[in-house]
Amino acid sequence: MHSDLVNHINSPRPSLTLFASLFTVAVLPRSLLVSVIPVEALTLMSNVQAVSLLYFISGIASVLFSLLIPILASRFRARGLLILGGITTVATAVLLNSHQIYLFVVGMIFYTASANMVEIALTLFIMQVVPRREIQRFEPMRVFFMVIGFLIGPWLGVVLREQVSVSAPYFLSGIFAVFTIAFMFMLRLHRLHQDKSQPIPANPVRYVQRFSAQPRLRLAWALAVGRAGWWSMFFIYAPLYAVTSGLGEIIGGAIVSAGVAMVLTVHFWGWIGRRYGLRRMMFWSALMTTFAMLVLTAAAGFAWLGAALWLVAAAAIAPLDAAGNGPFLRAVRSRERPEMAGVYNTYRDMAQLMPPGIFSVVLRFFELPAVFATTALGMLGMAALARYLPRRF
Repeated sequence: MHSDLVNHINSPRPSLTLFASLFTVAVLPRSLLVSVIPVEALTLMSNVQAVSLLYFISGIASVLFSLLIPILASRFRARGLLILGGITTVATAVLLNSHQIYLFVVGMIFYTASANMVEIALTLFIMQVVPRREIQRFEPMRVFFMVIGFLIGPWLGVVLREQVSVSAPYFLSGIFAVFTIAFMFMLRLHRLHQDKSQPIPANPVRYVQRFSAQPRLRLAWALAVGRAGWWSMFFIYAPLYAVTSGLGEIIGGAIVSAGVAMVLTVHFWGWIGRRYGLRRMMFWSALMTTFAMLVLTAAAGFAWLGAALWLVAAAAIAPLDAAGNGPFLRAVRSRERPEMAGVYNTYRDMAQLMPPGIFSVVLRFFELPAVFATTALGMLGMAALARYLPRRF
C-alpha cells in the first residue's frame, strides 16, 4: 500500500489497489444499516408481510427516481454525483433515525437513491481510471474491497443498535458518508478529466430505449438483477429469519456479515473465471445456489442448521459476485457511458423492488420458508440466462 501511495503522488490517477479501497469506504454508510433497517421496520410494522410491502413501496419510488439519475450524471459528472450521493446519505440517516413510519419510508427511498448515485459515480470513475484490458482483473479486486465493508457493517450496525443506542448506527453511517467524499478528494479523482462534450439527455425514455436495443446490455442487466436480487432477499429475510426463529437480532446481523464474508473468495473465483470463462462459472454458481436454497427451505424449522445453510447459499453465489459488472463494462460503448450506466444501475432498484413485491404476495398465503423456495426458482432462471453469455466471456 505504501508503494501505491508513492505512485499516487507521482501519477494523475490512483493505482488500482488504492482506487479499489475507495469501495470499502463507500459501502460502509449503506452496510451499517442493511441489517438495522429490516429489524427497525419489523418493530414499526409488527409482521413480516408488512415489512415486505414497505420495501416494495419504497422500491417503486426508487425505480422512478433512478431514471432521473443519468440526467444528474450528465450534468454533475462523477465527482458531483458522488458528492450529491453522500449528502443524500446523511439525509437518509436523519430520516431513518426519526423512528416515525412516514419519515422512515422516505428514508428508505433516500437510502436506495443515495446508493444508486454513489454506485453510478463509482462506475463512471472505473471507466476513467481502469483500462478496458484490466477490467476482468479489477472487478474481483473491487468486489473484494466492497465485501470488507459489508463484512464489517451489518454486524456492527446491529451491535451498535443493541449495545450502544438505536441512533448510533445512523450517526456512524452519516460520518462515513462524509468520509467517502473526503476520500475521493484524497485520491484526486475530482481532478480527472470530465468530458462535458456530450449533451445532457432530456428524455429518460430515449436512453432506456437505446439500452433495450442492445442484447448484451439487456443480458448484463438481467444477470445483475438476479445476483443483486438474491442479496436483497438475503439482507432482508436472513435477519427476519433469525428474529422469528428465536436466534435474535445480533445473530441475524452475524449471519449477514458471515454470509458477505463468503464473497472474500472473489479473487479465487476471478482466477477461475479467467481460466475457464465467466459463462461456465456463472452457470454453475446459479445452479448451486438453487440447490442450497431448496435445502434451506426443507430445513428452515431447525434454526441453527438454517443459519448454516444461509452461509452455504452465500458461498454458492460468490462466483456471480466475482463476475461483478464485467458483462456490462465489456459491452458498453464509451460515448454512452453516463446514460447506459444510469439505466444499467436500475438493476439495484429492481433487485430491491421485485423480491419484497413477490414475497409480500407469497407470504400472504404461505410461511417464511416459501420465500426460500421462490428464490430457488429464480436462481434456476439465472442459470438458464447465464448460458446466453458469449462463449469468449
